Amino acid sequence: MGTDAIHGATAENAARFRGLGFITIATGANRYLKQAETLSLSLRRNMPGVPIAIVSDSETMRAYCDVLIPVDHSMPIATAQKLLLDRYSPFEETFFIDSDCIAARDFGDELDEIRRYPITPIVDLLTPIDGTDEYVDDLRAALTKVGGEAFPKFNGGVYYFRRSPEATAVFSAAREYFNDYRHYGLRAFDRGGPGDETVIALALSKLGFLNLYRDGGRLMRTPTGLKGTLNIDPIVGYCSFERYDGLVHPAICHFAGPYLLMPEYRLAAASLRNGMSRAELSSVVWIRATFGAWAATVKLLIKYRIDGIKKRLFRALALKQGT
Repeated sequence: MGTDAIHGATAENAARFRGLGFITIATGANRYLKQAETLSLSLRRNMPGVPIAIVSDSETMRAYCDVLIPVDHSMPIATAQKLLLDRYSPFEETFFIDSDCIAARDFGDELDEIRRYPITPIVDLLTPIDGTDEYVDDLRAALTKVGGEAFPKFNGGVYYFRRSPEATAVFSAAREYFNDYRHYGLRAFDRGGPGDETVIALALSKLGFLNLYRDGGRLMRTPTGLKGTLNIDPIVGYCSFERYDGLVHPAICHFAGPYLLMPEYRLAAASLRNGMSRAELSSVVWIRATFGAWAATVKLLIKYRIDGIKKRLFRALALKQGT
């Protein structure tokens, strides 16, 4: 997209999506701030004219957003921060995106579709009441306690909601379930407690919001079960990869967990920062991206190994002291 095209799209999007804004969360370590910077650059490139808000404890983020929002510490600094989105957002309509995502192309048509719902994630499937979930001890018992009939399964990389009684009810119920998660037999996802996906799914079920948005792999996907190569170029405007469930062409690529270490993420970030397509990047940038991804992977593996050794030593010490 050339400069003139971006200017034209900025005015068009500002009118088309009036009242809507993007929001992400970036707190703590510098790597999270860098991720939010990259996401912001990709949105400015591919969805110009739509305002961006960033929840952060760093003033450096101000250069990458239209609204900088201070962190609310009533929830842990973990995925639980997403349960405050209804309080954080300054917009009438909010499209939340995880900071480890990159917008690879325009997704205005997909936004038009998702805006038909008062609140929704991108749902993969509905687990029936007699099914199971890895983060719920007994799904039937949990759903029975809240009066739900099924359990929506989705990736919490994006959420859409408009300021409405429905959205308020979902976030309020999700916060309630988070604060009393053991009562509902929910399992912790991270150091903060249960994941946002688990408690929001339970809230959606309680309120009977089971007719939720499905994108057919067009709006956001994580390269889970990646087969072959992930192709992404946010300057040219494309993203495609094959997963366990087939070939997808998402507008937003969610580099969750280990996928953030891929050289493709670093190359996409370099493209956005330099305003060049992948093909135009120098060989030095390619080498740095490849080596950096390799080094980060090795560092993570070493950390896991050390953490594992520490846990075994602590267990052995506890057993020795108990004898």
